Amino acid sequence: MVFQTLQIPDKDRLGKRGQRLPSSRLATIQTRGAAPVLLKPQITFVCCVESGSLESQTVRMVTSLRKHGGQFANAPIVAVTPRFGPPLSKQTHRTFDALDVTYIRRTSEFRFSWFKFLNKPLSLVMTEEFIDSEVIGFLDSDLLFVDEPERLQLSPSEDFLGFPVECKEMATTGPGDPYEPFWEELCRIAAIDIGDLPWVVTAQTNQRVRLYFNGGVFVYRRSSGFAKYYLDLCLRFLESGVTSKAEGYGEGIKEMSALGLAVIKLGLRWNALPYSHNYVMMTKTHSSWYEEESLRKAKIVHYHDSMWPSFFSTFQDCLLKTHPEVAQWLTSLGPMRNDAPAQWRMVSRILATLRTRQEAAYRRSCSIA
Repeated sequence: MVFQTLQIPDKDRLGKRGQRLPSSRLATIQTRGAAPVLLKPQITFVCCVESGSLESQTVRMVTSLRKHGGQFANAPIVAVTPRFGPPLSKQTHRTFDALDVTYIRRTSEFRFSWFKFLNKPLSLVMTEEFIDSEVIGFLDSDLLFVDEPERLQLSPSEDFLGFPVECKEMATTGPGDPYEPFWEELCRIAAIDIGDLPWVVTAQTNQRVRLYFNGGVFVYRRSSGFAKYYLDLCLRFLESGVTSKAEGYGEGIKEMSALGLAVIKLGLRWNALPYSHNYVMMTKTHSSWYEEESLRKAKIVHYHDSMWPSFFSTFQDCLLKTHPEVAQWLTSLGPMRNDAPAQWRMVSRILATLRTRQEAAYRRSCSIA
C-alpha cells in the first residue's frame, strides 16, 4: 500500500504541484501493476499528533491497533497535526510509513489555537476533505488496543457511537447540580432544550447524568454532517464568553459537551459504547477503581498516565494477568518517553507556556455560569 503525507497550506489545500487534491486522495491505495486502485474502506480512523509526548503515544496507539485490532487492524489511519508546532521526528515518519498511516500537517496558528481540544474537530473536518469512507472513528492518542473492538462497527440503524463518561466529572445530575447553569447556557447557545438531553449512567461510578460523552473514542457517519457541526459548536461555545466553575479541567468541558449536543441537535441515531471499549486506568484512581475482571474484558484501554515510567510496572503487571500477549509486547517497548530532540522540546515548552497564558487570559475575560 502507498500513502501520501500532505502539507496543507492555510488558504488553498493544494497538491505538491499546485493541483487541487481529489477527495479520495487519502483513501487506501493499492497498486496493481502500473495503475493504482482507489478503494473506499468502510471505516477510517483519525487521531491527532504533535511533537513530543503526544507523538510517542500516537505511535504506540496506532501500533497497538495494527497488532490487536482484529477486523480493524488494516483500516486506514490518518494522523493530523492541525496547528503550529515543532515537526515530528524522522523515526515517527518512518513508523507511519511502515504502518500505512497517512499524515496531514497544518503549520499555522489560528484563533483559539491555545485550546488543544479543538484539535479533535479540526482534524476530523480536515480529514473528511480527502477520504471516501462513510464511517469515521476518532481515537485519542493515549489508547491501547488489547483485543478486537468489535463494537466500533456501526450498524445500519446507527449514526454515532460514543462512550458516556466513566464518572461525573463536569457533567450535571440535573437541577441543583453546580454545573447545571453552565449546561443550560450551552444548550441555549445550541438551541436545545436541556430537558431533551437523554440520561446516561456513568460506567465506573454508576451516577445518573445528562448525556455527556468522553471524547477518547467515537464513531460517526460522514454523511451526517457531524464533524462540521461539532467544530461549529466548539467555536460558538468558545466565542460565547461564558466559562464553567470546573477546576482543573480548563475549557475542556466545551469540547466534550459539544460531542453530545451535536448528536442531539442533528437528531443522530446513537448508541453507547460499552466500558470495554474505553476502559479507564490512571494513577490517581487505580487504588479505588481497578478491577481485574473489567480489565480482562477490555478491548481498548484508555491508560492516561499509566504507561509513563513511575507507573509502568504496575500497569504491565495488571496486563500480564489479563492480556499476557500485549504485556509481553509492551515489555519489549518499555515505558512511554518523550523522544523529541532537545531543541524541539524547548520550542514545545515555550508554546505550552504561551498557550497556557492565552487560556488564562481567555478565562479571565469570561463570565462564570
